[in-house]
Amino acid sequence: MTTKAIALFCAQLMAIQNLGGWGVRGHTLANLAAVERIPANGPAFLKAQKAYIGHLGTIPDTWRSMTEPYLRISEDANHSWYTEGFDFIPEPPRSRTEFILRVHDEYLRVVKSDPERAKLLNIRYTGLQAYSIIEGYERMKAGMRLYRQVSDADAHRSSNIASLYAAISPVYQDAGQVKQMLATDIAFYMGWLGHYVADAAMPLHDSIHHDGWSGENPKGYTRDPEIHGRFESLYVDLIGTAESDVLTYMPKDARYLEDPWQATLNHSLDARNFVEDVYRLDLRGAFRNKDDQEAREMVYKRIAAGATFLRDLAYTAWIESAKPVPQVKPIDQPHNPKNPEFNPAAGSAPAPAHR
Repeated sequence: MTTKAIALFCAQLMAIQNLGGWGVRGHTLANLAAVERIPANGPAFLKAQKAYIGHLGTIPDTWRSMTEPYLRISEDANHSWYTEGFDFIPEPPRSRTEFILRVHDEYLRVVKSDPERAKLLNIRYTGLQAYSIIEGYERMKAGMRLYRQVSDADAHRSSNIASLYAAISPVYQDAGQVKQMLATDIAFYMGWLGHYVADAAMPLHDSIHHDGWSGENPKGYTRDPEIHGRFESLYVDLIGTAESDVLTYMPKDARYLEDPWQATLNHSLDARNFVEDVYRLDLRGAFRNKDDQEAREMVYKRIAAGATFLRDLAYTAWIESAKPVPQVKPIDQPHNPKNPEFNPAAGSAPAPAHR
């Protein structure tokens, strides 16, 4: 590798660190730990892709560079969920589009009477992170459903999906190869999803106090936007966080999520409970002391929370992917204008209150 290539690679890593999230170390570890804790009755085949899934943990931050402005505009809001910023929506709808419309409706309602508040009524200041997570979960589930069509017994003979590909081109004659491609698809979906899940476990990604304390400040917390990076990147590196540190705080048993959407909302709200702890630790200089035990545990536990939820989403998707695809009545299809929940402005009804 040339000196120029090494310099370019290092610059790209620094760019990832500067964009927020847990940085390279934290995001990589969250994904690695999630895969490590997949149980034998879950999608254990993904353990063979552990390194790849770990690598993917940082990739969504590379989609936020100014060098790709269209992608950045689309991607930025996927990394945050500033819950206090949309308290006028007590129950976020089960639709990304519906949520965006409700935020804009509130903007239109207050723009003349309260223009300063209106400036914060857009997805830049509310975020869309919960939708990134639930959509990523469904990508995994859809990928697992395809993967199941090439069972272990069918690895060396034709099966539904393998036969379909084989009929298209001789390059797909090996059913085992098709199975491996489908496994890699799932690994990609899990690694991609892991970024948003880990972001949501970081308290400052779930609050209006994301880059310095906002509003009244009786306890004198910092308003310095660098607190974000001090905690989630610089301190994570300073203490040399390792996978073993994260695994210590993860439950070994996977949890089946009865309602992945509600679990996603709870995951962010749970993390928000630690916002003031982050500011309190920063106030006493804990993030400059690699031996501060409380600060260390905050890092380990928060990354572990992200890894645990990612593992549980993968486990739930695996169980759900084994179930028969339900028949949906025409009236219940989200794109049907006759659906009672259909919103003409969104062009769809929200997702039903179940999988």
